[in-house]
Amino acid sequence: MGPLAQRLEQRTHNPLVGGSNPPGPTDVRRRSEKNLAFTLIEMLAVMAIIGLLIGLLLPSIAAVRGGATAQKTKLQLHALVTALSDYATHYGSAPDFLKNYQPVAINSVLDDFLPALQGTDGNGAPPQQNPDNVRFYVFNRSDFDGGGRLVDASGSGEIYAMARRPNYLTIPRNDFPENVRGSVPNGGVAAPFAIWSLLERNRLLTSW
Repeated sequence: MGPLAQRLEQRTHNPLVGGSNPPGPTDVRRRSEKNLAFTLIEMLAVMAIIGLLIGLLLPSIAAVRGGATAQKTKLQLHALVTALSDYATHYGSAPDFLKNYQPVAINSVLDDFLPALQGTDGNGAPPQQNPDNVRFYVFNRSDFDGGGRLVDASGSGEIYAMARRPNYLTIPRNDFPENVRGSVPNGGVAAPFAIWSLLERNRLLTSW
């Protein structure tokens, strides 16, 4: 074989210069199938990792939200206690609806509770519970549910209040309902008023 024939032979079998055996359709299809299979595995792995992360993060997010709701409710209850204390300082006694010195569901006396703390009644006249028409507290729409009940930050309307008896230094522990006593100091509550709320799942929040 002469030099020219040898060069032609090398050119024919050299893949870099377009030899006589380029990849056929079958080889290309097999490579595509391999690449596709590898991509699906990657996607499944990523989805599994994302699902795992979501499962780990959801309880933490719920706990943070629950803590924020509890803190907001506690501030709300404390503001109501402060308003009642200001009322007692101004008028020299608790509002009439708390003068039985027993736990009272606020929503059961709401028609008296609201004007006692915010002043002017629906007719623009000073309410009987607050004849000087003093605004001790400002209620917002967010303080009520769709039915007009006073609710805490969690949406619970299970809010209770109690006043200290005259000439008492504390509200005795035994005056509280049994489900509240665990949160009350043994010596009672040394405050003129106590307010508590039952959140979802019967979690208790108190303020005094």
